Amino acid sequence: MPGEDSSAVAALVKDTGQSINDVLVLAIRKGLPLAREALRTQSGRVTNVDPLPDKVWRRIYAQPDEISKVTPAQLAASQIQTAPE
Repeated sequence: MPGEDSSAVAALVKDTGQSINDVLVLAIRKGLPLAREALRTQSGRVTNVDPLPDKVWRRIYAQPDEISKVTPAQLAASQIQTAPE
């Protein structure tokens, strides 16, 4: 815990006469809804790369890939059949 927070907790313990545990439990219970709300609103892009335009990704995914030429039997035969020891 950072020093300024530790000092604030110690001051609150002294002012209220409660135990450190009681102060921390109450702070967590009161603060969790605020923390949840603050973290929930931070949804957004997590990359600096611009998304592909619709026309581009549709063209890419419309093309068959290598796996579409493989039969299920060939795929099963190429997979590792034993677990590592």
